[in-house]
Amino acid sequence: MKRKLTFAVACYMAGGALCLAWEIGIWMLMLQAAAAFVLLYAFLPQKRTYLLTALVFFCIGVSCFALYKADAGTVQGYIGRWAKLEGRVEPVIREDCFLVDVESLAVDGRDIGYRGKLMLYPSGDIGAITVGDGVVAEGLLKLSSNQGYRNYCRGLGAEALIVSTPYHLEFTGLRPCSVKYYSHLAAEWVKDKLEAPVVSPRQGEIMKGLLLGGREVGEETRQRFSAVGISHLLAVSGLHVGIICGVLVWLFKKLGLTGRERFIVVCALLAFFSFMVGLTPSVVRASVMMGVLMLAAAVNRKQDMLTSLSLAAFLMTAMKPYVIFSVSFQLSFLACLGIALFYPVFNRFFGFAGKYLSAAVSITLASQVLVVPLLIRYFGSFAPVSVLVNILAVPLAGTVLWFTVAYLVLCLMHIPLSYTAAWVNGIIIEAMNYIIDMAGRVPFGSVNVEKAGAAFYIAYYLAAAAAWLAIDMTVHGKGGVKDLWT
Repeated sequence: MKRKLTFAVACYMAGGALCLAWEIGIWMLMLQAAAAFVLLYAFLPQKRTYLLTALVFFCIGVSCFALYKADAGTVQGYIGRWAKLEGRVEPVIREDCFLVDVESLAVDGRDIGYRGKLMLYPSGDIGAITVGDGVVAEGLLKLSSNQGYRNYCRGLGAEALIVSTPYHLEFTGLRPCSVKYYSHLAAEWVKDKLEAPVVSPRQGEIMKGLLLGGREVGEETRQRFSAVGISHLLAVSGLHVGIICGVLVWLFKKLGLTGRERFIVVCALLAFFSFMVGLTPSVVRASVMMGVLMLAAAVNRKQDMLTSLSLAAFLMTAMKPYVIFSVSFQLSFLACLGIALFYPVFNRFFGFAGKYLSAAVSITLASQVLVVPLLIRYFGSFAPVSVLVNILAVPLAGTVLWFTVAYLVLCLMHIPLSYTAAWVNGIIIEAMNYIIDMAGRVPFGSVNVEKAGAAFYIAYYLAAAAAWLAIDMTVHGKGGVKDLWT
């Protein structure tokens, strides 16, 4: 077993999942895990290293998620009480509320020890809000009655809402040298350039969505992309990070930086870019995986997708266990896992279609295999037409992203050639919009599905696992299953 990290993270996630699902104490879970270890060791003494690894990471997973549950329970025990909040504005700002990173939360003058996040509703006009601003507010702690919105807030780390008024809210200014503040300024500069007169509103909306994420596009555009199965283009992820990283690596290579120097500088810029787009799970996952890829190249080591995906999952959930509730996290990781497991299978099957077409079809199908149940659960639909649309639209979206970066660089350098880049981008975006509109008219291109029960999801993933095992064993024989760990 060479993919030891993947195995360890699988045990870690199992511990975390059981901790969240079972209403039993942390020590009872660990005791049961230790008992299972002793029993398995009695029958499989030659596997003691793997069994011990499984036990250790299982217990780490239980501990991390138990601490998260305890912190969440702290604030939920005070629902309906008046509280005083001190914290910093996070890069999630909506028309009627904004996210706050809590530094202190007091009830009846006593700090209750909660250090997560809260969604603050000011219940009135409070003017412009800046990311990184200090905020002091008093209000009523509440839970949303909408379960879907409550899960959305949990994915952001907000275990409750605090409803205040403009009279009970005060902004205390920016923290010096705040990365969130300066990344917010950079994002505002980008948005300002993409809203310039040289860029049409429809064109600028797509450019902002591709570079900064779906929060920058309107509801109509989101629905158009979602209806044909390409909403992932508006979630900054591997495609976007890969193109930006490619531009940076090429630029720094021309400037004469060595491989290790490029790794350090590009990773720092990717971290800053992640802050720019709000540290969404998809961009953090993509940035971590890209960092692992660049590190492997810098030290002449082979890069493995499952290993880097496992590392990203471990780092993200260890630092922020609540991210597991984020729909973006779930879709992003299952899409990548599907590509890692099913892409080679589909690519062999469609090999007759030629290298490019086979790769395009295979990566689209592979990325969808494991996310279809989530699309049904959260959105009530999936789009069969997405296979064709992805083949046509993804290359165009990648080209738009290239020209968007070029346009911004030329604007930064005050070179008039930026107008040409914007003009070319406009033509490509119109072509992409035409494809989306035509695909939206295809009969049964998008299929609505009623909400399914737990049995459907269990059966689907068991069937997907069985299909992968059967196909892999057919191709490689009984030893093929071991390829997952080698």
